[in-house]
Amino acid sequence: MASYIVRRVIGIIPTLLIIAVVGFVVMELPAGDYVTRYIAELEASGQTGVREQAATLRRRYNLDEPAYLRFVKWIGRFVQGDFGESFIYNKPVKDLIGKRLMMTLVLSLFAFILSWGIGIPLGIYSATHQYSRLDNLFTVIAFLGLGLPAFLIALFLLVLGWSVTGEALTSLFSSGFEMAPWSLAKVLDLLKHIWIPVLAVVFTGTAWVVRVMRGNLLDELRVNYVQAARAKGIPERVVIWKHAVRNALHPLVMALGGTLAWLMSGFPIVAQVLSLPTIGPLYIEATLQQDVFLGGTILILISILLVVGNLLADIALVWLDPRIRYE
Repeated sequence: MASYIVRRVIGIIPTLLIIAVVGFVVMELPAGDYVTRYIAELEASGQTGVREQAATLRRRYNLDEPAYLRFVKWIGRFVQGDFGESFIYNKPVKDLIGKRLMMTLVLSLFAFILSWGIGIPLGIYSATHQYSRLDNLFTVIAFLGLGLPAFLIALFLLVLGWSVTGEALTSLFSSGFEMAPWSLAKVLDLLKHIWIPVLAVVFTGTAWVVRVMRGNLLDELRVNYVQAARAKGIPERVVIWKHAVRNALHPLVMALGGTLAWLMSGFPIVAQVLSLPTIGPLYIEATLQQDVFLGGTILILISILLVVGNLLADIALVWLDPRIRYE
């Protein structure tokens, strides 16, 4: 097991390097660069004499250098903790990510705990009460959650919130509380806004967990070792919870490999629709505006968490099922 972990950790380095190269190349593929786009936007707004700024801006952001040289310099600074400067915001990338990281983690973790905390028990109940009225009800709700995208549910909840409160509950705070210090009033304002993105993501996330848990547990309840345990007179509760449920959790444990990365990126489409101050919309904007340092840094951080999460999921499988061995 120890040698397996060492091999996986060593393999992380080339994997991340390949991801960084591919991500950098993809953001360099569109014609022009950030300065070209920025100058075009200024000219479209009616400003004159902006062409003279192009050369200055390219020197400032090192865009006058070859792409491979800019990539090598950026990677060299990255491993030292210097992620570069954002073209869009003219601020260090580290500060931009740090400002949004805590709120992203809070929202994502809250949604994750609710989705799995609700979905697993409902999936177990549906599997052990197959074709009952509640099982049919949970199945219908789960199919709706899987069929409807989270951002569409968020828009519906936004309209519902408008009809009830008379306010557009976008972002996470009202305009008067965005820059205000933390207080009881600011917490209450946060709670007034946070339920829309959380409920939208929880609805779709819970639906997926219910379907996976129900299907896996139904398969486990039909295998021979469960039938043999029942024939020996072992109580049904022990058969289900000690044996069947434990094995049915395998696919969900493997899905946990992407949880760390999901906590970092959050739910970008929902966040974009609701104007949430999280990392997801920041990454989308950086990609669209060809802000290679900001977008590349977020991509690498998400990739690191994804690789580490998959390693932790593999280790968790060994704990969950002693039959699994990594040689």
